[in-house]
Amino acid sequence: MSLILNDIGITWLALLLLAAFFTSMIHGATGIAGGFLLAAVAAPILGLKIVVPVLSITLLISHGARAIFNVAQFDKDAYIRITIPAVPCIIIAALLYGRLSNATIAILLGSVVLSAIPLRRWTKSSQIKTSNSMLTVAGGVYGTVSGLSIGPGMLLMPVLLGRGLNREAFVATLAAIALTTNIVRSGVYGMADLLNAQSLLLGVLLGLATIPGTWIGRGVLRRMTDEKHVVWVEILMVIGGLNFFWMAIRHLSNS
Repeated sequence: MSLILNDIGITWLALLLLAAFFTSMIHGATGIAGGFLLAAVAAPILGLKIVVPVLSITLLISHGARAIFNVAQFDKDAYIRITIPAVPCIIIAALLYGRLSNATIAILLGSVVLSAIPLRRWTKSSQIKTSNSMLTVAGGVYGTVSGLSIGPGMLLMPVLLGRGLNREAFVATLAAIALTTNIVRSGVYGMADLLNAQSLLLGVLLGLATIPGTWIGRGVLRRMTDEKHVVWVEILMVIGGLNFFWMAIRHLSNS
């Protein structure tokens, strides 16, 4: 696996930086979607194998900024109950990541994105209230998927909203959880030689490009209703999920 900035070219690098900025605006406004939307743009340029390790660095910076911008709405109890079981699952799954094929990675990313929509609607229609034990179980599932893909924060959407969090508290708490996720995941990828100096540099550059976008998205979030927030999130999830399945089909047809 190799990723050399000179091989990308200035045009593609500029495109990636613009994509990081614009998707972080969406991420700042919705709390989710930015990661997998950026992955959808970056994967054809960088390759599916390298995209998750690189974006782990990018999202570490992005989630850190979003957590700071929304720190007043942070739900500490939900954060602790999810991250404690998530961390060991992230480590185990991230160590397995390097053994997956490109098509498998694309299918996994698409499945994670699309499965969150019916899961959220089912929990809402069933009026399920999130218990402490549900947070713990969700943390384990989230951690496992986090070690293998970008965008699993959407799987936490039903349990966090079921806890009664409004859109700002949801964004703040999920940002803190995702920040922890990306710190752990980046460390594992580094030890497993899935991150080298060039991919680390690219991840940092993209991460820095997300900071102003996150700030703009925060302003949009404050003017958005909870209902519109959910609608926009689901539209973006469908687009992103279908894109990953299309990528899987292309890889399978070329193999």
